[in-house]
Formats: sequence, C-alpha cells, structure tokens
Amino acid sequence: MRACTVLLNGEPVNSCMVLAVECDGMQVLTVEGLVKDGVLDPVQQTIMEHGGVQCGFCTPGILISARALIDRNANPSDDDIREALVGNLCRCTGYLRIVDAVQEAASPTGLEHLMRSERWLHK
Repeated sequence: MRACTVLLNGEPVNSCMVLAVECDGMQVLTVEGLVKDGVLDPVQQTIMEHGGVQCGFCTPGILISARALIDRNANPSDDDIREALVGNLCRCTGYLRIVDAVQEAASPTGLEHLMRSERWLHK
C-alpha cells in the first residue's frame, strides 16, 4: 500500500489506482475519517506516542492499513502486522516503533486509552 491508501468497503486499496466511478455505492474511508468527534483512533494515538511518525509521508497508508488489520484481526501477531504493512515504505523511523504501536492499538490497552482520552471524557 501507499500514502494514497483508503478503505474501500473495509479493504485497503490504493486510491490512485481506483476510478471514482468504481466507488459508486461503496463505503470509502480516508485517513481523515479515522478521527471521530475530535478523538483520534487508537491507531493514530499509539503511532504518535510510540514515535512511529516523523516526516509523515507514509503515515496515511500505515494508519489505514493498520486499521483494516485490526478490524479483521483483533489480536494480530507481529508477523500479521508486518504483512499488513507491506508496501508502506518508511525511511525515517524503521518499523519497530510502528509495529509496537499497532500491537498496542489492537490490545485492550488501546481501547482503554481511547476511553481515558481527555476529549472522550468531555463528551
């Protein structure tokens, strides 16, 4: 996947390879859609906390690919995470911090973190 990755009916696809007409009647989720009512998705939050982002070029593709993985596998192994992120090239951070962040986002701790979020508490 690439920075242009979106979820199309829950599956990660490169948006640059899909014609808009092909999306008619389909659910499209971009990286911006991961934020709900001003609260970051656990994947977004843990990537930031683990230092898994620097220049930001690869971040949208990694976030969308990670969200798709967690949606279909609530307890991914490190190998599952690495396989889901194939094609997302990060030259700044390497992948250890990113894999750790996705692992935490998939864990019960990721959901607990969301629940304790300051913005969540003020809703």
